[in-house]
Amino acid sequence: MLRIVKRLVVLLVVVAVGFGAWIFLGFDHSIPNGGVIANEVLGIRGAVPKNASDVHVQASSASWIRGCAQIPGAHSGWSTDETGITFKDSDPHSVVVATVSRWLRRAGFARDDSRPNRHEGRTPHWTLDVHSVHLVQAWLFPVVRKTHEWYLSASWRPSGPVGDGCP
Repeated sequence: MLRIVKRLVVLLVVVAVGFGAWIFLGFDHSIPNGGVIANEVLGIRGAVPKNASDVHVQASSASWIRGCAQIPGAHSGWSTDETGITFKDSDPHSVVVATVSRWLRRAGFARDDSRPNRHEGRTPHWTLDVHSVHLVQAWLFPVVRKTHEWYLSASWRPSGPVGDGCP
């Protein structure tokens, strides 16, 4: 009987080690339709008004990142698809918001403005269903109130753990 228990314990240890090795070495860290979703996030560049100037785009695609060994408790996981665009447009605020909104609506986004706190107005916000656990979120706001500088962003996070990475 003791011999059978020892064999079962050895078998369980081998299975656990094999499963752990598969997770850390052989697990497929890919995102179903990841390229399509990344293109949707990057595609918000088209929403920038045609007469905008001083346009700057920063973008990154979601990827699997390992936890940072220098930070205790850091986790491996996914980064986020992100696109951030700054631009200048001298049109009135309502015209800029309407122009961006029209483009995003044609691209399949649904408008769902939010109010960060009760003392501020509503912030233009849109979502896009990409048939995933998370929606693509897009935001538009002036960099500084009462200026003609704008920030338009879109982001999407894959399902699964969020990676901490190293600073």
